Amino acid sequence: MENKERWSIMKNTMQKWFQLLGGKTGPTILIASCLLILSACHPLQKSEPEKLIPYEKNFEIVGPEKDALIGKVNPAIYTTVDRSNENAEQVESEVYTKEGVKVTLQPGRYSITGYPVGNIFIYDKNGDLVIREILGHSAGVGSLTVDIDGTYTVFADGGYDYVSFVPIPTQLSTDLNAGIWEVGLDIEAGEYIFGSEYGLGYLELHEEGKEPVLYEVIGGIETGSKSRVKLTEGQKIRITGISLVNFKPIDE
Repeated sequence: MENKERWSIMKNTMQKWFQLLGGKTGPTILIASCLLILSACHPLQKSEPEKLIPYEKNFEIVGPEKDALIGKVNPAIYTTVDRSNENAEQVESEVYTKEGVKVTLQPGRYSITGYPVGNIFIYDKNGDLVIREILGHSAGVGSLTVDIDGTYTVFADGGYDYVSFVPIPTQLSTDLNAGIWEVGLDIEAGEYIFGSEYGLGYLELHEEGKEPVLYEVIGGIETGSKSRVKLTEGQKIRITGISLVNFKPIDE
């Protein structure tokens, strides 16, 4: 087995352990320590240190691992609906079967929650996946915030007893939960340091005509990741696997 493949397997295993442990402060310290130990033993560090520099400096994932994690990017990620939510309506749906339920929503900006835990799938008019997230009270992220176009199909799987879709107003913030956000509408353009107090997930930065950028977000007040990013008007931010990412502006 190639060294790079062996490292990827060890890293993915640690991530699964972390998610099972719930992402609280104690496990965060444990996982962070284990990751440091593994990175210290990584055979590529001495022979090819330049390949680790992007991640070591800014927790940016590059190369084949980035491509595998992001997958095919649906152009619908750049769709921005009318944020006035003029026709958006709150929907509460019980899930009776193991097969799940398809939910019909009016166009708008929604916060999605569910109980106890399951998958939310959002598809475009062609049936292609826009975003999928594990969402719920006992695992996954706490809520998912997305634009829902009138042509989208939303599906909640059978892990839920019920799901809730609540229209939410648009306002600038430096605290973003899981979902898809637009720079200039949801967060001001500028330079930031971002991280999270708990959890483990990813932040993707998308801009039309350019390759996406991917950061790993490792939660922890003292031991968590801290990444520097420059956000420009119109970029899309997709946050997955982690409930909340905090952005701290960098003073000029």
